[in-house]
Amino acid sequence: MLEPPGPDANKSRSLSDSGLTTALGFEGIRDVARLDRKSKGWGLRRRATEPTADIRGPLGLHLLHLSAEPLADFIFVHGLRGGSIKTWRKGNDAALFWPQNWLPLDPAFKNVSVHTFGYNADWGDTKDSILNVHDFGRALLGEMKISPHIRNNGANPIILIGHSMGGLVIKKAYILARQDLNNQNFARRIQTIFFLATPHRGSDSAQLLNNLLRASGTFSGRQYITDLEKNSVTTQVINDEFRNYADELGLWSFYETLKTSLGISSAMIVERDSAVLGYKHEKVQYLNANHRDICKYDSPIDPNYITVKNALATAVEELLQAGNVSKSEKLRLETRALQAYLDVPNKPDADFAIQEDVKICGTCEWLEEREDFLEWRDVFEDPLGDMKDHNSRWYWVSAKPATGKSVLAGHTVKHLEDSKLDCSYYFFHHGNKSSQVLSGLFRSLAYQMALSNSVMRQALLDLLADGIHLDKDDERSIWRKVFLNGIFKAEIHRPQYWVIDALDECINYTSLFPLLSKIELVFPLRVFITSRKNPDIEKQFNRLGHDVIAAEISIDDTNRDIALFLHSRIESLPVDTPSEREELANKILLKSGGCFLWVRLVVQVLEKTYGDKKIQTVLEAMPAEMGSFYEQTVKVMSNTIMEKNIAQSILRWAVCSTRPLKAEELQAAVQLDIGESVRSIKSSVEGLCGQLVYVDKNCAVQMVHQTARDFLLDNKSSEFRIEIGLEHERLALACLNFLCSDELKPPRNRRLLGAQKLDPSIFCDYACTAFSDHIFGASSKADMILVGLDKFLHTNVLTWIELIARKRSLYYLTRTAKNLKGYLRRRAKYLPPLGGQVATVEAWVTDLIRLVAKFGATMISDPTSIYFLIPPLCPQNSSIYTQFAKSSDGLVLAGVSNESWEDCISCIDFNSSRATALACGENVFAIGMRSGAITLYNHTTFQVERVFQHMEPVKCLKFDSSCKLFASCGWKHIKLWDRSGSQIWNQSLTTPCISIAFDTKHVVGVSKNSHVTFWDLKDGTVESDRFYPYREPDDEDGSTAQRAPLTAAFSPNLEILALGYRSCFVCLWDLQNRDFIGCCSRSIGTEEVGLAVGTALFNPNPEMNLLAIGYQDGDLAIFDPWSRELINVVEGNALSLASSPDGRTLATGDSCGMVQLWDFETLTLLYRIKSFDFEVKALDFSGDGLRLIDIRDSRSKIWEPAVLVRKTLEEDVSVSDAAALPAITVGQDYFNEILNITTLVSHPTISVIFAGKSNGDVAVFDAVSGKERAILYSHPKDVFITAIAYSKNNILVSADAGSNVQVWKLSRTPAGVWHTQSQILTTVAKQLIKQLLLSPEGDYVLISAAASASVWSTKTGLLVGTSEFVATERTIWKWFSTDAPNSELLLVVDNTIEKHSWSSFPSALPPSPLRISYDETLKSEKIEIQDAILDARSHHLIIDFRKHYGNKATATLLISDFPTVLNPETTIVPNRGFAALGKKVKFFIGNTPKRIVFVDNESWLSSVDLTAAKCTQYARHCFVPHEFVAGNIGLAAVLTATGDVAFTKEGELAVMRNGMKFQNIIELA
Repeated sequence: MLEPPGPDANKSRSLSDSGLTTALGFEGIRDVARLDRKSKGWGLRRRATEPTADIRGPLGLHLLHLSAEPLADFIFVHGLRGGSIKTWRKGNDAALFWPQNWLPLDPAFKNVSVHTFGYNADWGDTKDSILNVHDFGRALLGEMKISPHIRNNGANPIILIGHSMGGLVIKKAYILARQDLNNQNFARRIQTIFFLATPHRGSDSAQLLNNLLRASGTFSGRQYITDLEKNSVTTQVINDEFRNYADELGLWSFYETLKTSLGISSAMIVERDSAVLGYKHEKVQYLNANHRDICKYDSPIDPNYITVKNALATAVEELLQAGNVSKSEKLRLETRALQAYLDVPNKPDADFAIQEDVKICGTCEWLEEREDFLEWRDVFEDPLGDMKDHNSRWYWVSAKPATGKSVLAGHTVKHLEDSKLDCSYYFFHHGNKSSQVLSGLFRSLAYQMALSNSVMRQALLDLLADGIHLDKDDERSIWRKVFLNGIFKAEIHRPQYWVIDALDECINYTSLFPLLSKIELVFPLRVFITSRKNPDIEKQFNRLGHDVIAAEISIDDTNRDIALFLHSRIESLPVDTPSEREELANKILLKSGGCFLWVRLVVQVLEKTYGDKKIQTVLEAMPAEMGSFYEQTVKVMSNTIMEKNIAQSILRWAVCSTRPLKAEELQAAVQLDIGESVRSIKSSVEGLCGQLVYVDKNCAVQMVHQTARDFLLDNKSSEFRIEIGLEHERLALACLNFLCSDELKPPRNRRLLGAQKLDPSIFCDYACTAFSDHIFGASSKADMILVGLDKFLHTNVLTWIELIARKRSLYYLTRTAKNLKGYLRRRAKYLPPLGGQVATVEAWVTDLIRLVAKFGATMISDPTSIYFLIPPLCPQNSSIYTQFAKSSDGLVLAGVSNESWEDCISCIDFNSSRATALACGENVFAIGMRSGAITLYNHTTFQVERVFQHMEPVKCLKFDSSCKLFASCGWKHIKLWDRSGSQIWNQSLTTPCISIAFDTKHVVGVSKNSHVTFWDLKDGTVESDRFYPYREPDDEDGSTAQRAPLTAAFSPNLEILALGYRSCFVCLWDLQNRDFIGCCSRSIGTEEVGLAVGTALFNPNPEMNLLAIGYQDGDLAIFDPWSRELINVVEGNALSLASSPDGRTLATGDSCGMVQLWDFETLTLLYRIKSFDFEVKALDFSGDGLRLIDIRDSRSKIWEPAVLVRKTLEEDVSVSDAAALPAITVGQDYFNEILNITTLVSHPTISVIFAGKSNGDVAVFDAVSGKERAILYSHPKDVFITAIAYSKNNILVSADAGSNVQVWKLSRTPAGVWHTQSQILTTVAKQLIKQLLLSPEGDYVLISAAASASVWSTKTGLLVGTSEFVATERTIWKWFSTDAPNSELLLVVDNTIEKHSWSSFPSALPPSPLRISYDETLKSEKIEIQDAILDARSHHLIIDFRKHYGNKATATLLISDFPTVLNPETTIVPNRGFAALGKKVKFFIGNTPKRIVFVDNESWLSSVDLTAAKCTQYARHCFVPHEFVAGNIGLAAVLTATGDVAFTKEGELAVMRNGMKFQNIIELA
């Protein structure tokens, strides 16, 4: 029988109830009851073994509740003979401890952390006490200052609540804070104090108590009781001092109105006149309670509690209002940054809302009655005790399809959120691209956790700030970077809950369980999962062990919810009498078989049926099985509806769209699909296919259930069937038609950028983000798709790129490239990859990948840069260049060989040093040298971040998973370093390590004598050291031999050790059980051999379970390490091995310098790079897997082949469906030595540049074309030029690394040909030359060396004079000159400026020296002055302080006003108006009339007006490619005579013409 809801369901509220609940801040009696149940039930349930005796609570300051988003702190302070728990808890019931159990559940305190402070004021203690109120106040202040939870919350306001004497303790603590000048910042955080019956003027009861104690003979008097006596000296002093500061505080005073029982009598302990301060801004209220109960309450609906709670809420609201605007803006910006970083538009609220929308009140509440659910939900973590959480982490609910699992998941989310618990959730949807993979789950959970908790949010923001790249489709990478190295290390004290619905609809759910099984957390985590029940999912849950609670939705539970649903809709059923409705409802229930969806659809049909016979007919004819139900539905649709084309289009989009479309989007989609306009899409959905598709309350078009989607895909006979390949083709063409429309036409010239504003229509976002997914899903034989693609890529592609960039995430550019690449691979199986259209798509696949890699940050910073600033910087053979780069007044990049995208994007030269070890982390890579130096490089700019000294040749390097630590190993020592620069520990070695690794607690190394050692991560102590000897294959007696391994490798999670030997096999050991697994060997004929093992590497993905071995005879093999089965062997010549982080790509390097890329699973060759210069000693992948770094003796190369961008395993084309394409080979077949340009100087009026080279040549370049015109002269061979200078009278001077100086007179023919006319001077300095400087007219040249400076006449070639000094007496210095005609020579040396005469050098001129003021930290051996310029027009002195080591970037650009008249008292000080600019300058280039030119921190060529009184903004002009400013030699760039900028790129001159014409104003904060 149908059982209606119980009698309490519609219980009415009384008027008093209504008022009470309004005061409480809850909506109704149900909420009050729920709060009461929570406060006494699950949230604070204690184990049966917990003692029930009353306890006072611990001493000191203790955290009761940590807000997920703390903006304020409550601190409760008890009174005389109270306790940190006892005072605030009525009786012994733990549920009545209201600061911990009730306040956190109230929305008013969601941003408040709660603490309690205990001190020994128990007068019943027989031990004597010398403590007084002053001591207690000092203790409270000290505890607040050292508490990490309070200290870490910055400037959050503190609200102190004191009972009785606790109020005096609070006042004393505040007075002490205000009186200490060092505590002023902390004192300002204390903004409100609550006094509950505090005896501000003492109490008569205190004197009586002290007399009784003394009279007893057992107890002595207590000083702190004396302090409480009526009008005591202590209370008077505290009141007098407190009055001086009270005006700055919010004060609330509550006084008692009932007498307190004292045994045979009763009395008022603290009278009203003592409990009230009497200050004008003090808020005073009485409570209907005695002295003891004024701070203890019976329940959350106790009127006294409501009064106190409302007062606390008011105080919090007032305090937070002032700072809420700035904090809200900060949160908005952080949220936006994380949305772009994780590519998550928002919380999955729409999915949750759908479940809430269909849920009927009262359904699913049976879950809260289950003991196993309560066990899972309740976290027994007591912040005041030793109780730890041992409950099950995982709760798995399984059931048949359409039985309400998703509704149950939504109910669980609501239940946890109502309980003020941190809950993140996710609903999988098969067929929805963004909601069917684990990567989407992980990104969404991370985003939600960051929203709910500031600590976790900061952890993710730190990853973003560190440049940790996320592959949005790689779930393992996201899990490792975001969770293991970020969120799971967050120091929080709140349990976290995940609710994951429909796990079976995730296409790669099996990958989740290995990750969950190895979680190590610092906070409790609970995971609630729903799915259909099948053997594979059950098997996966078994991997989690006994920590899983498995529950099923029983037929009784489902029927109970169905009964509630029918009861809620019974009035709408088409029968008259209650008994008839009851009978009809019972029939529906009995026939439902527990299928909730079936019941909903049947009721939907019956609500539109009116005749009695028809009702019975419908009910009897309605199939009880969902498949039959859908079949009947489409038959009815076929027979009754006329506009079938619209219905088919609606079903097509509903089933095949990558995400649920909004109703307006669907309306536009149908128009594009069938060319027919639909006036009301919502009415069309309901009328044409309402039993298969519906529009939810968020106006999203949804399938009624996954089973409906499955039916349409599987049913082949209906005219409404969905043939997935054909439907994707139609959807792809519809999207391409939109993308080719006039709406997305790009601007024709740069002047239209500001006027032409993009205002995308409703379908634009979907078309931009989903078109490539539909192409990938379409039939590979479809020619129309190629036609549409070709048109799009030739017309509106740049507008599409801009729209994607505006989303602040370029994920869809990369995904589009992957999809198009996969589509072409499948197509190549059936059709030859010929024709211009295929070539266009292939070229754009490469272009998109390269654009993201090279210009990603630029496009996000300025999306419109894709039109005119980026195409000219692309290779000349690329599609984007050939189609869009040419413009009459546009940006031009001249001088560089830039024909095609380069795989080698950077090269780091070590000169005479030799590289011996390499390791890559998430955002840096480290190179160890034979000299012992270890250099950390930024993985984006390739510039030096820090240098470490191992003090011996480095053999091995390894980063930990967080990339915050790394280990280095040499011949005699292993060391652990913090990336910030400190050495954590250093341990000696008896034999060197050949491989090292990390686990969560250890550094692990295997030595050349086959010992595996575990060093403690904290202090380096050896925790274990075990010997793993050589064993022969199938050795049954366990005999061993003493052999030294050549190579070693650890498997992921340190499960297996592989040891490779010369002329022997590779031995495998189980490290966890210390068992010998066996040997890996190759078969040659009938023999098994293990000859000449060179290197070995495990696949980093544990699920792949592969071991790669490179043999010295050229073979490359992969094995299953557990079975030792040889899977494949090819000729690979692998001297070194590396694997991409996802385990999909294997890289090898050989002795000739060639790099090859293979598919790790199949050893299919993907790509080959010829680079015949040095052998590849080692290589490794960057943390994002998109770059490959190698070391080759004296240089390192960074590679970025497009082939590294691959689709995920789940989405990739299967082997059977893809054509086997030949591997691409690129590179050179010969060694090509690069002669780097080492220094530049520009002619002031003619468009030429003079350059010095690494081989000692001095050449002249055309400043327009960037081409070399002639070699003017040469220094000694292979000694590189270090400095060069030029003057307008054609004098050129150069110096080399050997301190040779040459001065030449140049001449220029009428045809513009430059040559040397005569050599004026050649000399050799005694020390390394630091600077060359010519006088403005070129009559003199200054040669500044490490310990001397000399001036020579260029007219006579004679020495004018020399000045010598002790090098250690100077820290930093630089020479510069004033303009002609009365040019003077000036020297900035430390904090002075000296004036000298060119003609009488080294004589000083008055006034000399002058004082110059700047930051003293710049006077360091790590800083040098790169340039000093006196701008005559603006009278500014510009000094470029540059880092001497590392990336040699500008440390500070100092701009000072230089007076026209100098006197001895003159001090040159920095112009504060330009102070904000200093943080933006990365490389200073030079000055033009009234402007200075520089490269900013985001690699934009920029300038600023020097004539402005205050620098509030600067202009960005164009992006400077990283290869022009990256590397380890700093920036070599000059301004040309025409105002363009020239950079060096290896041996070429790159001239960026017209770049300064573009301008985008950037405001300075």
